[in-house]
Amino acid sequence: MTRNVSDTMALYCGEEFSILDSQVSALSDCFESLVFVLGPFALLAATSAFYVGRLRVPDINLKTPVAYSIRLICTVVTLIFTTVNVFIVVFPQGRGNGYLTVSAALVMIALLVHAIYLHRLLKVHFLRGHGPWPVIVSWLVTLPHFFANAEFLISKAVMSSDKYFIIESAFAVVSCVSQILYLLCLFVSNSRFRTISIDTPGDSSGDGEVLVDSDGSSYLNIAHPSQDQAASTSSSHLDITHEINQDQSGSPADHANVFSKLFFGWVQPLMRRGADSALTGVDAVYKLPKDITTEELDEKFLASLHRLQDGDLAHDKNLLLWTMHKSFGFIYYCSGILKLLSDCLAFAGPLLLNRLVNFIENTNEPIRHGYYYAAGLFLSTLLGSLLSTHFDYQVNKVKLRVRSALITNVYRKTLHACPPNLSTYTSGEITNFMSTDVDRVVNFFASFHEFWSLPFQVAVTLYLLYRQVGIVFLAGLALAIVMIIFNRYLAKKIGQYNEAMMEKKDSRVKLMTEVLLGIRVIKFNAWEEFMAEKLNRIRDGELKNLKGIKYFDAGCVYLWATTPVLISLLTFSIYSSLGNELTAANVFTVIALINMLIAPLNAFPWVVNGLMEAWISVTRVNEFIKLKDMKFDDYYDFPSSMGADDLDLVLDIENADFSWKKQSNDDGVDQGVSNVNLRVTEGQFVGVIGTVGSGKSSLLSAVLAEMQKSSGKIYLDCVHNGVGLVTQEPWIQHATIRENVIWNMHYDAGRYNSVIDSCALREDLNMFPDGDMTEVGENGVTLSGGQKARVALARALYQDKSIYLLDDPFAAVDQHVAKHIHDRCIMGELAKTTRIVTTHHVKHLKHADVIVVMEGGCIKEVGTPSEILQLGSDVSEKKVIGKANATEAVGCKNTESTDPDDPTSKLMTEEEKMVGTVAFKVYKSYWIAVGSFLAFNILLFLFLMQGSKVASDWWLSHWVTEIKKNVSGLNLNSQSDTFRGATTGNNSWNIQSLPPLMLSSVTYTEFLIDGQLFTTDAHDVNWYLMIYGCIAASNSVFTLLRSFLFAYGGIEAAKDLHSALLNGILRAPIAFFDVTPVGRILNRFSSDTYSIDDSLPFILNIFLAQFVGVLGTIIITCYGLPWFTVSLLPLGIFYFYIQHYYRQTSRELKRLSSVSLSPIYAHFTESVSGLTTIRSFRKYGTFREKNLELVNSNQRCNFSALAAQEWFSIRLQLIGVIMVTTVAFIAVVLHEKEFVSPGLAGLALSYALSVTSRLSGVITAFTETEKQMVAVERESFYINRIPRERNDANFSINENWPSAGHIEFTNVSLRYRDDLPLALHNVSLKIQSGEKIGVVGRTGSGKSSLLSLLFGIVDPCSGAITIDGANIKDVPLSLLRSKLAIVPQDPFLFSGSLKENLLPGALDSHTRDVSELMTVLERCNLKDKVLEMGGLESHVGERGKRLSVGQRQLLCLARALLSDSKIICLDEATASVDAHSDSLMQKTIREEFKSRTVITIAHRIETVLDCDRVLVMRDGRVAECDRPDVLMSDPESDFYKLFNATGLVN
Repeated sequence: MTRNVSDTMALYCGEEFSILDSQVSALSDCFESLVFVLGPFALLAATSAFYVGRLRVPDINLKTPVAYSIRLICTVVTLIFTTVNVFIVVFPQGRGNGYLTVSAALVMIALLVHAIYLHRLLKVHFLRGHGPWPVIVSWLVTLPHFFANAEFLISKAVMSSDKYFIIESAFAVVSCVSQILYLLCLFVSNSRFRTISIDTPGDSSGDGEVLVDSDGSSYLNIAHPSQDQAASTSSSHLDITHEINQDQSGSPADHANVFSKLFFGWVQPLMRRGADSALTGVDAVYKLPKDITTEELDEKFLASLHRLQDGDLAHDKNLLLWTMHKSFGFIYYCSGILKLLSDCLAFAGPLLLNRLVNFIENTNEPIRHGYYYAAGLFLSTLLGSLLSTHFDYQVNKVKLRVRSALITNVYRKTLHACPPNLSTYTSGEITNFMSTDVDRVVNFFASFHEFWSLPFQVAVTLYLLYRQVGIVFLAGLALAIVMIIFNRYLAKKIGQYNEAMMEKKDSRVKLMTEVLLGIRVIKFNAWEEFMAEKLNRIRDGELKNLKGIKYFDAGCVYLWATTPVLISLLTFSIYSSLGNELTAANVFTVIALINMLIAPLNAFPWVVNGLMEAWISVTRVNEFIKLKDMKFDDYYDFPSSMGADDLDLVLDIENADFSWKKQSNDDGVDQGVSNVNLRVTEGQFVGVIGTVGSGKSSLLSAVLAEMQKSSGKIYLDCVHNGVGLVTQEPWIQHATIRENVIWNMHYDAGRYNSVIDSCALREDLNMFPDGDMTEVGENGVTLSGGQKARVALARALYQDKSIYLLDDPFAAVDQHVAKHIHDRCIMGELAKTTRIVTTHHVKHLKHADVIVVMEGGCIKEVGTPSEILQLGSDVSEKKVIGKANATEAVGCKNTESTDPDDPTSKLMTEEEKMVGTVAFKVYKSYWIAVGSFLAFNILLFLFLMQGSKVASDWWLSHWVTEIKKNVSGLNLNSQSDTFRGATTGNNSWNIQSLPPLMLSSVTYTEFLIDGQLFTTDAHDVNWYLMIYGCIAASNSVFTLLRSFLFAYGGIEAAKDLHSALLNGILRAPIAFFDVTPVGRILNRFSSDTYSIDDSLPFILNIFLAQFVGVLGTIIITCYGLPWFTVSLLPLGIFYFYIQHYYRQTSRELKRLSSVSLSPIYAHFTESVSGLTTIRSFRKYGTFREKNLELVNSNQRCNFSALAAQEWFSIRLQLIGVIMVTTVAFIAVVLHEKEFVSPGLAGLALSYALSVTSRLSGVITAFTETEKQMVAVERESFYINRIPRERNDANFSINENWPSAGHIEFTNVSLRYRDDLPLALHNVSLKIQSGEKIGVVGRTGSGKSSLLSLLFGIVDPCSGAITIDGANIKDVPLSLLRSKLAIVPQDPFLFSGSLKENLLPGALDSHTRDVSELMTVLERCNLKDKVLEMGGLESHVGERGKRLSVGQRQLLCLARALLSDSKIICLDEATASVDAHSDSLMQKTIREEFKSRTVITIAHRIETVLDCDRVLVMRDGRVAECDRPDVLMSDPESDFYKLFNATGLVN
C-alpha cells in the first residue's frame, strides 16, 4: 500500500515526493500544491459559487463603497497575473507537470468564481456587511499559498539566473500585495445607514424607504414588503427584499455598466424572477429601453414615411423599404461590422486547429508552441462569442423596432385610410398584415446580413481549402455549386407555395372571423357541419401548399445533412488517388472547413427563401401602407366666402353622386346615391324615410365621407370636430356601460345622469347588480338589441356634438321607450342641435322640420311633415300607423348570458395562461397528432443518421492513424530485418515466415489472398475509401428517410390539431362565446395555427438534429481525449444551472407574449367593426393611444425574451470556449507525455470547435420548441378543456320527425347560472300543430329565453319541453336545430354567393330550380335587388355588406321559406324593414306557413293580431295566453295595456 501511494505521489509530482525542495531551503512546490492549493482553493471556489446563486441582486444601480470595489480589483489583478504566469511562463518552459497543471487550473477557477461573487456582493452590500462569513474564512485560508509561492519563487530566482524565475517571482509579489490590500479592506468599517420613510410622488400608496449614507447620499429606494415577504426576509437574511422598485426612468439596459452590458449581467434579476415563477404579468418584465419605446418608434417611422410621401416616393413600389431604411437603417448597417469581425474570427478556429494537430504530429516542435496555439483558440473563440452575441442582440433590437412600427402603422392606416379604398381589404387580410406579414418582414432583417455574410464565408473557406488540398478543392466546390443550384430551385418553389398558402390563409381567417361573429345564427340553424366543411375546403388548399413547402424543405434538410459527408468523400478520394498523403492535420482541418462551408451553403437558400417571403409580405404591406389617407379637404367643399343666408348652413349637397367602390370579388354594381340635392341649416330636425334598400343609410354614409364622391359638391360644418352617429347596427365596446357612454371623456356626473335619463337607461341599470359598472361583452353581447341601441345613443349624446346622424334609432325599442327617446332625447337633449334621423317609424317625425323621401338611391321628395306624410301610397297613413312598436327587440343572439336577467359585472374571462414547464401531456398530444408509429420511426432514423455521420468521421481518424503506422513501421521500403526475412515477392510477405508475435501488430486492414498478406499503400487507400463510401451512402439513406418522414409527420400533426380545434370551437356552447373575445379565439386560428403549421416543425427539426449532434460531439470528444471527461461534471452542472434559469424564464415570457398579443388582435377586430363610428366622432387619437399601449406591453415581453435569450447565449458560448480551451490544453499536455494519437486529437478538436454552436443550438432550439409548443398547449386547451354541447343522445325516430309541430312546455324553469335568480318560473304552455303564436312582453320578461330553450341553447333547471311527444333533451342538438327554422333580428350572411346564403348546408342546393329561388325572392321583395347585383351567383360581400340590414333580414326570411321545417320561429324578423315590406311579409308568412307552427316574437303589435293566440310574458312567467280579440276585450289585460301604448286602440 505504501509503495502504491509513493508511486502515485511521484506520478503526480513528476519526481520523488518531498516536503522541502532539494535545491533551495524552501517548501517544495508539490507539497505546497497539496497543502496550500487543493483544499483551500477548492473551498473558496465552492463557497463563492454557492453565494453567487444565493445573493439576490436588486433591479437598480447602487452607489458602491470604495472598499468593495478595491476587493474586486485586487482579485481580478491576482487572477490576471496568475493566468499570464501559467500560460506565458510556466507551460512554454515545459514545466507543466501534473501537480502544476491541476494547481494552476484550480487557482484560476477559484479566483474567477470569487471575482464573480464579489461583483454580485457589490450590489447588496447594504444588507451584507463584508459578506457571508464562510466566504471570508475560505479566502483567509488561501492566503498562505500566495506567501509560500512568493517565498519559493524568490528563493529560486536568487539561486538561479533563469529570467523566467525572475518574472514569476515578480508576478507572485504583485499577487501578494493585491491580497494584502484585500485583507486591509476587510478592516474598513461599513457606512452607517439610516432608514427614512418617503412617499412616491403621485402615488399615495407608494410608501417606501430610502437607505441613506451618513453623509446624506441616497443609495436605494425600497418599497415596503408585504407581510409574507417580510417574514421571508427575516427568516433568511440571504434574500434581499423582493419589492425593490424597478428604475422608473426606463430599462436596466439603459443604466448598466460596461461589464454588465458585455455579459448581460443586467438581465440576471429577470432570470431570477422567471426561475422563481414570479413572471405573472406584463408589469413583472423589464420596461423598454428608451431607443425602442413604442411611441418614439411610431413617431420616427411616421415622420420618415411622411417625408418620403411628400417627396418623389409617394407612389414608389418600395416606399415601405425606403421608410424602414430612413428610420432604422443606420444602426442596422453598423451592426454589420460586428458580423464581419465575428466571421473573421470564426476562421481562426480551423487555422489554429491545423497548427495544433501539426504540432501533435511533429514531435520536434517546442512545447510552448502548443500552448500558444491553445491560448489562441481560447482568445479567438472568446472574442468571436462576444461579437456574435452582441450582433444578434443589436439585430434583434432592430427587429423589435420594425415590428412595433409596422403594427402601429398598419393600425393607423386602418383608421385613416379612405373608406372606399379600405373596403378592398377584408378584416382577415388586415389581421394577417399585423401578424404573419409583419413577422416575415421582421425576419428580413435577420436574412439581409446573412445575404452578404454567407458568400464572404464561402469565399474565405474555399481559399483555405485550396491551401490545404490544392486544386482538389474544385471537386468539392463543383458539388457544392450543384447543391446551391438545386437549393435555389427548392427555395424558389418554396416561395411560390408560400405565396399561394398566404392567400388561402387570408381566406380561412376571413371566413373564421365571420363564423365567430355569426356563431349564434350558426348554432340556431345547425350549420356547424356546413361551415366546418367550407373552412376545411379552404384548409385543404392551405395544407396542399404547406405540403409543397415542407417536402421541399425536407429536400433542403437532406442536402444540409448529407453534403458534408459527400464533399469529404469526393475530396479525400481524389486527393488520395492523386498520390497525396493524408495527414491528421489536413484531414481534420479540411473537415472543419467543409463544415464551415456547408453551413453557409445550406443556409443560403433559407436566407434567399426568407428574403423572398419577406419581399412578398413587404409588397403586401407596402400596398396597404400606400393607401390614400382620408383628407376631408378633398372630399368636402369649403367655400371661400359665405353669404348672409348661408351663415347657419350646416350641410349642403349639390348635384352630388356617391358610390361604393366596387370590390374585386363582387359581381354587378353596388347601388349608391345619385343626383343628391339637400340643404340643412343649424338646429333643423330632418327625417329620412323610404323603403328597404332605398338608400337611407347610404345617404348618411355619404355625409360622413364613407363613400366615393364621383361628382357634385358637399359642404359639412364641423368637419374636423366630428359628427354624432348612431348606426343601425349599434357598435358597443368590450367595457363597462359607463366606459361605453363617456367613451374616454372626462366623467361629469351631472351630464352623465342627464344622458342616462334621456336615453331611458335608468331602469335597465337598476336591473344590473353593478349598475353602470357592469361589463358588457364583445360587441355588446350581454345586452339586448334595445339596450345596445340606447347605450350607443347615450354615447353619442355624451360626446356633445353639434350635428347628429341617427340611423333608425327606434327600430329596436318598445313603444313607450321610443316615445321617451323622441321626447326626452331628440326633442329634448338634442333640441338645439342639427339632427338627421332615418326611420321607418314616421309617426316620430311629426315634429321634423324637413322630411326627405328616398327611392332607388335618389331623393324623391323633400318637404314638411304636413306635405310628405300625405303623399299617397308610399307613405300613406296606413303605413304611418304600421310603424308603431309593441315591444323591445331582443335578438336571438341574446341567449344564456345575454338575457337581461343575467347581468354580470365581469363577463369576459381572463385569457388562460399556464405556468411552469410545458406539461408532458402537451408533448404527448403532439406525438399522437403526428402518429406514434411515424414518430418512433422519425427518431430511429434520426439516431441512425447521426450515428453514421460520427462513424464516417471516426473512420477518417482511423484511416490517417493507420496510414501513419504503415508509413513509419510497416512500409516495405523500410522494413525491419525480421520483415525483410519474411519477404517472398514484391510487396508481399509469406505469412508462415512471420514470427507469431508479429501477427498481433497486423491491423485488420491487412488481409490474406492465397496465403499472402497484402499491405500496399494503394490497396489501403481503396479499402478505406470503400468503407468510407459505404458509411456515407448509409448516412445519405438515413437522412433522406428522416427528412421526409419528419415533413410528413409535421403535416399530419397540423392537419389533426386544426381539425380538432375547429371541431371543438364549433361544438362549444354559446355561453363560451359570450365570455371569450373573438380576437382571443381568432389568435388560435391565425398565429397559433401558423406556429403549428410552420414554426414548430421547423424548430423541432433543428432541436432534434442539434441534440443528437451534441451527443455525438461529447461521445467522440471523450473517445478521442478521455481526460476531457473530468471537465464534463463542472461544465454539466453549470450548463444545467443556466439552462434551467433560461427555460423557466423564456417559457413564461413566451406565454406572456402570447397573452399580451391577443388584446392587440381583439382591439383591432373591435376597431374594424366600429370604424364608421370611430371616424365620425374623430376618435382616431384615443384608439391609436390604446393600440400603442397594447403594442408596448407586448413589446416589453418580447424585449425581455430577447434579453433572456442573449443572457443565455453568452453563457453557453463561454461554456463552449471553456470546452475548446480544455480540449486544446489536454491535447498539448498529453502530447508532451506522448499519450495522444494525432488522428484522435484532431477528431476531438474538430468536434470541439463546433461545440459552442451546438450547445447554444440545442438549448436555444429546445427553448424555442417549448415556446412554439405553447401554441399546441393553447390549442389543446381549447380542444380538451372548453365545454361541449351535448350531441350524443340516443334517439330513434323516423326521418319525418317532427311531422305535426306540436310543442309543449311543462313546468319549465330556467336559471342561467347557479348564482342568478330564475329567468323563467314554471312556464307551462301547449302549442298545437299549425298554430300561430305571438309572444310579447317588456324587456327582461323572458321572451328570448323561450326560444333559447326550444333550440337547446340552454337547458332548463326543471320541467320538460316536448315536440310531437319527444323530449328535446333526448334529441341530439344537431338534429333538433336542423328540424327547426328561425329568422333572427340580427341577420347573418357569410362571404359567398346569394345562392350559398339562401341554401347554406342544403344537400340539394345545386339541384334547386333557379325559378323556385327567384319566386321566393320575389315574395320577399328582393328579386329586383338580386338582378341588380348580377343574379344568384353574385357575391354578397364580407358579412353581407352589399345588402342593407333590412335586405339581409328579408334574405333570412327567404331561407325560412325555402326550408321544410314544421316549426318556424320569427324573432322580430322584420325589425329593420319598412311598413309596406312588413305587410307584404306578413301576408307571405300567413300563406306560406299555413300548415306550420309559427312562434313570432312581436315587433309590431299589429303583427300578432292575426295570430291564433298571443302569449304575454311578465317577469319570466306566463302572464296570459289567449286569442287576441279575447285579450283586447279585457282592459285589465297586459296585452290591452301594451296595445293601448301604441295609440292604435281606436
